[in-house]
Amino acid sequence: MEWEYNPRPESLVESKANQWEVSKILATLLLNKGFSEKEKVNTFINPSLSQFRNPFDFEKMQEVVNKIVFIKENRQKIFIYGDYDVDGITAAVFLVLAFREIGIEVDYYIPNRMEESYGLDKKTIDYIHRKKGKLIITVDTGINSIEDVKYAKSLGIDVIITDHHKSVKDKEDDELLYINPKLSENYKFKFLAGAGVALKVAQGVYNSLKEDCSKMYKYLDIVMIGTVADVVPMTDENRIIIREGLKTLKETKVKGLIYLMRYLKFQNKDINTTDISYFISPLINSLGRIGVSKLGADFFLRDDEFEIYNIIEEMKKANKLRRELEKNIFDEANEMIKKRGLKDMKYLFLGSKKWHPGVIGVVSSRLSVKYGVPVILMALKDGIAKASCRSITGINIFNILKKHSNYLVRFGGHDLAAGFIAKKENLFLLEKMIAEEINRAPLEKEKRKLIIDLEYSIENIDENMIKDIGKLAPFGLENPHPLFLDRNLVIEDFKKFGVENRHFNGIIRKGNKTFQIVAFDLASKLNEQGYKVQKFDIVYYPEKIYYKGEEIFQLRIKDLKVKDDFFEVFTK
Repeated sequence: MEWEYNPRPESLVESKANQWEVSKILATLLLNKGFSEKEKVNTFINPSLSQFRNPFDFEKMQEVVNKIVFIKENRQKIFIYGDYDVDGITAAVFLVLAFREIGIEVDYYIPNRMEESYGLDKKTIDYIHRKKGKLIITVDTGINSIEDVKYAKSLGIDVIITDHHKSVKDKEDDELLYINPKLSENYKFKFLAGAGVALKVAQGVYNSLKEDCSKMYKYLDIVMIGTVADVVPMTDENRIIIREGLKTLKETKVKGLIYLMRYLKFQNKDINTTDISYFISPLINSLGRIGVSKLGADFFLRDDEFEIYNIIEEMKKANKLRRELEKNIFDEANEMIKKRGLKDMKYLFLGSKKWHPGVIGVVSSRLSVKYGVPVILMALKDGIAKASCRSITGINIFNILKKHSNYLVRFGGHDLAAGFIAKKENLFLLEKMIAEEINRAPLEKEKRKLIIDLEYSIENIDENMIKDIGKLAPFGLENPHPLFLDRNLVIEDFKKFGVENRHFNGIIRKGNKTFQIVAFDLASKLNEQGYKVQKFDIVYYPEKIYYKGEEIFQLRIKDLKVKDDFFEVFTK
């Protein structure tokens, strides 16, 4: 991996540190993120609820709010229809809680991934009709359900679509009442998750009714979980949602989250987005992928301790099964790839009757990262293929599916992550069309590059540095974690772990200072016989973890290079 480091002039750093009233470390990191004005620095470092955009910037928000207020005033019932992933579940649950706070009668419906197709359908509309629902609000889904919306209207049910996926049509049907940042000309932030779009609807309703928004903001931890899980850019309103949501989580009003924190032993931990991504989201998501999707919503809405405990037990079982299924599919896919050969491979189009449709998306992502090509994995059953697609920069998989939608029963998604349902007899021609599209966009493999922010000795790491880095969080898309460089370090001990022993942890030393370290996908760079007589340059960032009951600093190693390889000299 290539390292790139362009140090800032000391005079510039010192000048900005004084102007912005921050440390020189923080001034450097802010300069590297492109900041130049004090006002923007203050807004970025101190995101607050007051910075939320006006929900009525959405062209159709007033009409949406009017329909919801009408339902409230006429004491009719709203059904929230959510997708079965974490984003869809949290979006649905948030709207249920926010509406109940202000006296709106509301129920919810979460489809079962194994038994129902993606998006709103007639069977669900019939169910809601029987339950006397007069308005359906979809969350994180529905933008491509125009025919189903017309069917609902024929039964006297209005539909509001809230979504953040791309539309399969170039121009939306005039009859469709929707809130979708990707389809709005006036709403300037395009990258809200489904839960974030649900938040904007709630803000519109509360503002219109002159309700106190703190009633719904006490549930921002739910919106935050959905936003983190959906891997959206960590900028603008998403930054506010996540920062404020993490604060809310510390004193959560959601009984299920209180119990989940206890199970994960997070009661006293300063929880960050990594904890949400690696521990909390997978447990909730497992129910949508493997188990009963509705239980994921019940987890947030139930008060009975015994019921919550049972749901967490179901999460644990489903998550364990999910990991096993992912490993099996990953191994089987790799075997298929080996048989086909890697030479001139520009995409992967694989399917099996043994694969579970709820977990192929995660495996598609892993394979796309491993091989650097677009990946389409399909779970085959009863003549139908349910597919998850993951692409790479430069190849828009959504547009490819849209162009060849005549081969598909249904599809949806984003530029680099999409899904479809197709009849088995169409797969041969579909692969042929996809291959032609990908071959028309030949790409050079991108060189992986680490952009280093600052050369900084691990001997100088302290609490102030950690606090400075924390002011830039949350980290993710469009707001990468700052990286630091240090030279001539000694690894005193290490142990490999994980699938195929790809990762390692251990102890690193410079001078009199030692730190715990962890490194993912880097174990192959260490020589088990020679590492003790080698010195290393490392790219890293420091973080706080709990270790044996106490809080310590740990270094997350992003890459390392052997500095002086005396071992190689004497053994060759």
